[in-house]
Amino acid sequence: MSENPPAYPPPPPSSVPPPPPGQPVYQPPPAPQYLQQPPNQYQPPQPYGMNPATAGIGGAAGLISQFSGRAAWSCGIGLVTIVAPFVVHFVFYLLALVGLLYGVQAIRRGQLIGGIVGIALNVVGGLLTIVILTSG
Repeated sequence: MSENPPAYPPPPPSSVPPPPPGQPVYQPPPAPQYLQQPPNQYQPPQPYGMNPATAGIGGAAGLISQFSGRAAWSCGIGLVTIVAPFVVHFVFYLLALVGLLYGVQAIRRGQLIGGIVGIALNVVGGLLTIVILTSG
């Protein structure tokens, strides 16, 4: 034997005596069928809400949320500044500037798409107002 002790000492002797010969020994039940599949055939369940049939609904809800709050006000004001001169023959002088302000606030709150659409509508409405005022 070597001078170094073994890394793991042998287990202590069992205090339970072995069963007498001829007596049945407990056998654990077999594993369920789903545990006996090879590991390459196991497919983990999809996370909650990731059903491919409803994935488009989640995307639409995310896009709709971009047009709420300040972004909705910015888009609405932009539409009013564009439509009002043709429908009621009236020009709102400073309304496009208010819509621009709301568009910037929407972008700063994380509604990038709605803010950009609102700013674009207000720029068109402001340019339309300038053209109508200068053409007489």
